[in-house]
Amino acid sequence: MNYSNRVYHLFGPVPSRRIGRSLGIDTMPHKVCSFDCVYCQLGKTTLKTLERKEYVPYDEIISDLDRYLTVNRDFDYITFSGSGEPTLHNRIGELIEAVKKRTDKPVAVLTNG
Repeated sequence: MNYSNRVYHLFGPVPSRRIGRSLGIDTMPHKVCSFDCVYCQLGKTTLKTLERKEYVPYDEIISDLDRYLTVNRDFDYITFSGSGEPTLHNRIGELIEAVKKRTDKPVAVLTNG
């Protein structure tokens, strides 16, 4: 992917034994979470909160996804996860709807709840 197609809020696809090749969507800044689980692979939570807000702008996430989908559809699933708790993003429902309008790939949300 060249610089003009760079995406900032997507990662992967990463292999998963459960769901195949998963394209990740990261809706949160690093380690913003409602828990501070000792077993979290990302380490200690830096902002423990229950506040739901638009941590990463909806338009940025969708723009990244649109750019990515123009050059690559070689994945099995789209997964909301990443750097923090995805359900703290107050537009998670709208994001899921937007993803489903753009692709027929199944959607998963990895959450602590």
